[in-house]
Amino acid sequence: MSQLSAAERDQWRSSVAAVVARCTPGGNWDALFDLGVAELGLEDLAVAIEECGAVPAATPLLGHMFGLRALRAAPASPERDRLLAGAVSGRHRVALVPADGGRTYVLEGGAADTFVIATGPDLFVVPADARGVVRRPLPTLDPSRVLWHVEFHGAVTTPLGRDGEWKAERLRSELAALVAADSIGGARAVLRGAVDHARQRMQFGRPIGSFQAVKHRLADVSSQLDGAVAAVDHAVRRLDADAPDSALAAAVAKLAAADAYLAAAEGAIQTYGGIGFTWEHPAHIFLKRAHTNGQLAGGAALHLELVADRAGIGSIN
Repeated sequence: MSQLSAAERDQWRSSVAAVVARCTPGGNWDALFDLGVAELGLEDLAVAIEECGAVPAATPLLGHMFGLRALRAAPASPERDRLLAGAVSGRHRVALVPADGGRTYVLEGGAADTFVIATGPDLFVVPADARGVVRRPLPTLDPSRVLWHVEFHGAVTTPLGRDGEWKAERLRSELAALVAADSIGGARAVLRGAVDHARQRMQFGRPIGSFQAVKHRLADVSSQLDGAVAAVDHAVRRLDADAPDSALAAAVAKLAAADAYLAAAEGAIQTYGGIGFTWEHPAHIFLKRAHTNGQLAGGAALHLELVADRAGIGSIN
């Protein structure tokens, strides 16, 4: 359940948006963490994630939250509590490593001070500057969201949870919901820009938004986005309540938000016309991020399978 009233949430959204706008040009995000974003429940954290997703720039919050939520999923211990305190302040950056064969791809891996490694039923941490840790940036579809290739060659790790002691399924659902919230922020921003353009751009003496082909496309996207917003709001509330259907709600939210984001980004580029295809316009960044978000925290196939399983339908393959 949200820790804030409706009026306080509106004020919280405005505060986060103002800080994001101020931090984006210089790339110094300490002020964002000074707001206390890491201390809130998922419902209020999702608001901050949405506002970060609305800017076509490299914001560190989503990647840091991946690592921080992994720490929260681990059982209490002196090492876990020490790392969590630093991560909550934002001064000690953590990144989640869903390890696969000793090497993997990590969101915000370049800024991390500590890596949290999830290997099946086990959870470990390792300092980013430890001997044997090698990381390098990767060329990615979305230039504003760089993934890092990380390898661990004999690095000494500290266990935080073994043999199911940590809440692996809960973490997967939380990450899906956070990516969904980021997608909602991006979809809202790119749709708002397209609508403003359709109102102002004149053709044949009329705003292009008055033409059926344009306004129906944008109206369809708006309706789809409304459904995705409802799904994400429901998912974060169920996760905060630790409800038994929270995993299903998170999977539905991830699917709905990813589809709405892609529809909004594609519709925006069509609305902008030629300028939407240029490198200088941010529309292409939103489109690339929509594709990237579709794969973060599990692609559509994974979440469709989860929905089918929880709904009693069986395998969709």
